[in-house]
Amino acid sequence: MNKQPVIWDLLIRTFHWSLATAFLLNYWVLEEGEDLHEWVGYYVLAALAVRFLWGFIGPDNARFRSFFPTPSKVRQHIREMLAGREPVHDGHNPVGGVMIICLLLMIALTGISGWMMTTDALWGEEWVEEVHEICANVSMLLVAIHIPVVVWFSKYGARNLIRQMVTGRKAYNTK
Repeated sequence: MNKQPVIWDLLIRTFHWSLATAFLLNYWVLEEGEDLHEWVGYYVLAALAVRFLWGFIGPDNARFRSFFPTPSKVRQHIREMLAGREPVHDGHNPVGGVMIICLLLMIALTGISGWMMTTDALWGEEWVEEVHEICANVSMLLVAIHIPVVVWFSKYGARNLIRQMVTGRKAYNTK
């Protein structure tokens, strides 16, 4: 049986889907200040810590250096797309790399500010609650951009990105 090469290892896929689930649960379902909301938030912070470490010691596509978006890489990728060419990358393309870094940063800030609200020193501080709410809302905005773009590229692009994140293997679209 000829299998496509692995793009996303099990840790990355588990991180991705569990982080998405945890964030959406805390944003849409679980009540702020409730124990379960806090525990899911702690899970998010722990998962981010593991992902951060994996970004330095994991397989090549998991490493931050493999998709870190420099301004010149982003400009070149956008130029190619505007010219009607879709540069195919095994992992994240430069624009996708920007989104991933923004998502990781905003979700981390959401989790850290949520944790800060539970400390004796900052409990009840309005500015911490505002930072938490703003970061959560920006994270949700990024998710609201991320999902339709991935769906669009999975349908019309060279690869089915959703299938790749489920199976971990390259998934070419047939046209």
